[in-house]
Amino acid sequence: MIKKLFIVFVASIFSLNSFSVFAKTTVTWWAETNANRDPVFEAKLVDAFNASQNDIELVMEFKEGLNDILRTAMLSGEGPDIVETPGPSYVKEYQEAGLLKSMQGYSSQYGWEDKLLPWSYQAGVFNGEFYSAPKTFETMIMLYNKTLFEENGWKVPTTLSEYEDVASKIKAAGMNVFAYGSTGWQPTHEHLAGMYLNSYAGPDNVYKALIGEKDWTDPEFVGAVELLRKHMVDDGYWSGSLENYYALGWDDFHAMFASRGAAMMTIGTWTFGATAAGFADSSDEWDWAPFPVLRDGGADPAYLLALGTTMSINASSGDPDAAAKVFDFIFSNKKIVLDMAADFNFGEFVVPLYFSADDIRNDVSPQVKRYLVDFAEATGKGDYGYTTWTFWPADPGVHIWKDMEVVWAGDISVEDYMYDHQKMWDKARKKGELLPVGAR
Repeated sequence: MIKKLFIVFVASIFSLNSFSVFAKTTVTWWAETNANRDPVFEAKLVDAFNASQNDIELVMEFKEGLNDILRTAMLSGEGPDIVETPGPSYVKEYQEAGLLKSMQGYSSQYGWEDKLLPWSYQAGVFNGEFYSAPKTFETMIMLYNKTLFEENGWKVPTTLSEYEDVASKIKAAGMNVFAYGSTGWQPTHEHLAGMYLNSYAGPDNVYKALIGEKDWTDPEFVGAVELLRKHMVDDGYWSGSLENYYALGWDDFHAMFASRGAAMMTIGTWTFGATAAGFADSSDEWDWAPFPVLRDGGADPAYLLALGTTMSINASSGDPDAAAKVFDFIFSNKKIVLDMAADFNFGEFVVPLYFSADDIRNDVSPQVKRYLVDFAEATGKGDYGYTTWTFWPADPGVHIWKDMEVVWAGDISVEDYMYDHQKMWDKARKKGELLPVGAR
């Protein structure tokens, strides 16, 4: 009997030791729920990572109202191991509160700075250390009806004179120059403001204003906003009039573009899927180009940099080393990244890695493939501009779109508007609220 008990005891010890040796570490990741997106993340990321090794179990939990739930959990010292936010301004809030773990050591260990496009890496560096990794990048582009342009012999504009010339020809043909609208998302105004600031003043000057070497009241910035006011209010470039622009939503302006109600559309690259769907039953072909340079002697057209979503490690994570391994798996697997991005029509999970044409699936449209390769090449060598929603601090970031309506209504001059904008930047700079801007 004693011998049997001893055997059972030894077996129990061995079993417990075996369990402790082979038990997996669980890494949790919270993401905003989306019925079409969630299964793709499970099958192509979660399952792929879990099958790649035996030590870590990645669990992705999909939440409604993620931002509010996450904030509450983080302030309580809880939350997921991997923290997902809508952008750098949210990262800054968590980082300053001490709720995120520095990933500088992991970056050095795994070589993340060499895997990510330089601008996107620098956008995650706070106080000299790496705190957030980009999950999605995007930019603003100019879509156009390629068939329509070819039929009329119109040239895709690259300069201000070409831009205004083709706009007049489009209007003479009875169409709107651009399809776009702000119903359902009032900050749409900042998309246009960012394009004009960069294309008129130039990315170098925008960079100098971001870091405090120039003022937003300088002539090149005032001139950019005044030109936007003229094209929007006086010339009715967007959807025919300011009133129409205010009245149109996502489905409306996409339908306008696909049905030749407008010859072009200014929008972000998140639209690729909707645009392709809109033209699916049309004999017309769509294409895209960078937004033109709007001032004589300006630089070449530049892509505006934008991060759609970021990933960080919770300072309260039980195993940050394991969370870092999840990140490294993503940054080391371009095929998985691009496969998932293709499933989302490149509006989600477009991690800013160094892509080449050979990395991209054969079924991806030539327009999207050209964009991915050209964006990586251009921005990788430092040719880029800046979006307001990635590089503007909170108060100036709201002012740039919200008070734009006051300018368009004629209730305030562009000069006064930019004066107020500069005051907000001065206050944000004094309070240490600025977001990371990597050196050009």
